[in-house]
Amino acid sequence: MDTSLVQSCAHHPGRRGFALCMSCRKVVCQECATTWDGVNHCRPCLAERGAIAAPRQRIGRWIGWAVVCALLLLAAGRAMAWSAAMLASHQW
Repeated sequence: MDTSLVQSCAHHPGRRGFALCMSCRKVVCQECATTWDGVNHCRPCLAERGAIAAPRQRIGRWIGWAVVCALLLLAAGRAMAWSAAMLASHQW
């Protein structure tokens, strides 16, 4: 194999290139390459994707908790209405 065609890692110049990061299009070594959803990424690009994904997860959690609280509030209101109707119908 012609060594002039082999590219070195963008993050480790002394290492042989193993994969191409599909985000930044840099050649990376085997240590730097990570396959995520079937696509190669380098560590800095994965860290950036993680920073983007974290706020989305937080928003999803808040929405989930809001739905749970709304359902509990609705159930409590219905229980109070049912209790009031039962007490009103009871003859003292």
